[in-house]
Formats: sequence, structure tokens, C-alpha cells
Amino acid sequence: MLYSSPDEWLRYLEAIHPSGIDLGLERVARVAGTLDCVKPAPLVILVGGTNGKGTTSALIAALLRKQGMKVGMYNSPHIHRYNERVSVDGTDISDSDLCLSFDAVEQARGDITLTYFEFGTLAALWHFKQQMLDAVVLEIGLGGRLDAVNVVDPDISVVTSIGLDHQDWLGDTLDDIAYEKCSIARKGKWLVCGQPDAPAQASETVENIGGLFAARGEMFDVIESEQQLIVSYKTNSEPRTVTLTGYHIPHHNVATAIQSLALIDLLPSPEMVSEVVAGLRVPGRWQSWKNGSATVVLDVAHNPQAAAYLRHHIEELDCLVLGMLSDKDVAGVLEALPPFKRFCVVTLTGWRGLTCDELAAKSSAAGFTVDQSFETMSAALESIPATGTTLVAGSFHTVEAAAEWLHAGEGKWNSI
Repeated sequence: MLYSSPDEWLRYLEAIHPSGIDLGLERVARVAGTLDCVKPAPLVILVGGTNGKGTTSALIAALLRKQGMKVGMYNSPHIHRYNERVSVDGTDISDSDLCLSFDAVEQARGDITLTYFEFGTLAALWHFKQQMLDAVVLEIGLGGRLDAVNVVDPDISVVTSIGLDHQDWLGDTLDDIAYEKCSIARKGKWLVCGQPDAPAQASETVENIGGLFAARGEMFDVIESEQQLIVSYKTNSEPRTVTLTGYHIPHHNVATAIQSLALIDLLPSPEMVSEVVAGLRVPGRWQSWKNGSATVVLDVAHNPQAAAYLRHHIEELDCLVLGMLSDKDVAGVLEALPPFKRFCVVTLTGWRGLTCDELAAKSSAAGFTVDQSFETMSAALESIPATGTTLVAGSFHTVEAAAEWLHAGEGKWNSI
């Protein structure tokens, strides 16, 4: 084996390809064929979308596990450790198995170049193939059509939402992005689209592939009130509804997951659905921490569509701590978020991260007054109000730094 620790392997992965993103399936498909991992389990569910794909993937996997199935799940990016990206029945891959998987890809690729994400995706698929699973739920990384995860042979595909993000790679219009994302459809198979009033290009793309299009607002929908959530959906035979209480994850993700499993006859009983939805926790998505009268909410919220969801659940913030990447829509996120009394910006390290001064300048240009700028997340969180709600948002890296600080809080902060 070339390396014996995940950290060594990850440094190697970062060094062997000249660019971080190299969209295209030809290279990945050749290595996947050698590894025989295009169908890593009897049931393969492929999940893409601008927002909500991580939560929807986690919910689908949890609903399958509730029925006694052995389920693998692949997500990206991670919050704390790379191992979080690859899990079986909710348990992250071990360091030794991760190294074995990386080594299998290294042996199979020969002189074929692979990006960090492509290499990791193939390692996950190979690992799942060894585990004798009943199902895998695989989250698309970027776009869909040319994403490495799209090398698999799915039984059903899911697009949670269609919004403007990653325009440099996916195009400048919703039609462009709908084409890229809905190209994960397969001939004769369902693609479930959770985007209300999806662009016409979404259904056209699926139809051109020869797939079946399940649209929100036509095949399924959701009615939300303060007390309950009613999801209407269709099986292959008839329309049905399920009523849920005690939910805390985005209702459209719940509805999309329910419709997806209903179409492959794997939706559990309403009681099981309600129990799973109420108990689901997804790192970095609507995570709350409490210390006396102070509450900190962590949510990635890295684009306007994701930020707008928070406005429906928080009337006003006492404090916003924001850290963002340079290629994101800072003004759009700020305008979509709930109103805030105090605004702090924090530096994100790394080549794509904005410094606090750069983020402050972008925020000011968008008409928002920055109260304080911080070089580190620890300094920012040590300054937050002792009462009220503080939101930490803007990127996975922002949430990761905040979560590490909260975990290290010597018992002062408790996850709720």
C-alpha cells in the first residue's frame, strides 16, 4: 500500500491532478469499469440539486435503514473528517478501510489522472461494493451530467432543487442548470424533482433521455402549518397523503424523499416516516447549540436559495456571523437571510476563502453595515451576545470552524 494513513492519502490526492475540478465522465468510467463498481448495490439512488441534497440523502437512507436494509451513503463535503463522506448504516468508514479503498483506486487507475473528488468517489463506490449492501444513496458533488458520481447505474434519480450556483461551471440561467442537474436521469427510470415550478428544461431533459419525470406540484406536494406537515404523493397506483408533526428539516426535502421511495415501493408506514423525520439530524444543517440564554444556529446557507429557507424559521437574528467563499453571491445571501441586529464577518482560510476585510467590503457594497471583523472563528464566537440567537453561516468551512469551537467549549455549549 502506498500510504497507511488517510491524511497521507488525501495529500497525495490533492497533488496528483493539476486542477481541483475536471468535469467529464470518460476517465472516471474507465476506472469504475476496472473496479466493477458502477452498480455498487442492488438499489442505487442518485441525489442531486442546488440545495437540500445532503438532507434528502440522509432522510432517504434513514427511511431505508428503518426497514432493516443495509445502506451505504456518500456525501460531500465533510464537516470534520473526510471519513464522514462514506458511511454504512450511519457509521463512518474506518481509517483502515478508507486507506484500502484509496489503494484499490490507485491500483486500478494506471496512468489515468483523477481529481481529488473523482478519486474519493471511486474509493467510496469500491468500498460499498465490498460491503454487500442492500442499497446506496449517492449525493452528486457538482451539477450532475458530468459529475463523477453520475458514473453509476441508478434505479431512481432525485433533483431536490434548481437554483443559481456554480454558474462558472453549470451556466448562467436556470434552464442551463436544470439541464445539467436533470441529466442524472436514466431511460425508463423515474427522476423526482423537488423544485416548485421547475424550468421547462427540467422535464424536457428527462424526456429526451427517455426517463419518467415526477414533478412537485403535479405528482407530489406539501402543505405546511405551524402544527403539522401534510405531504401528498403518488404510488404507482394511487394518490396518498402522510401527516407529520415534530419535523425540523425543510419540508420540501421531506416531500421529495417520500415521493422518491413511494415510486420504488420502499416507503415505510406513516408511523415509521414520522419517527425518522422527527429524529433526523444532519451536520451543518439547522444545528442548534444552547448555553444559558444564548442560542447558536449553524447552517451552511451558502447561496440565496438556502439562505431564504432560514427566513421562514427565524423572524430576527440577534447576531449574524458570516464567512464565505470568493465565488459565492454575498449580496444575494445577505438579502435572503432573516433580519439581523449585529453583523460580524470572519476570515475563511484557503485559496477560495474571503478574508474578513474582503467580505466586509462586499457586504458594504451590497448595503449592509458590518459591526465587527474577525480573523478567526474563535474570536468571533467569543464576542457574540450572551442572550438571543446567533446564526453562523456562509459555507461548510464556516460551519466546521464554529462546530469545532462549540465542541471544545468545556461543556458550556450543548447541542439541542
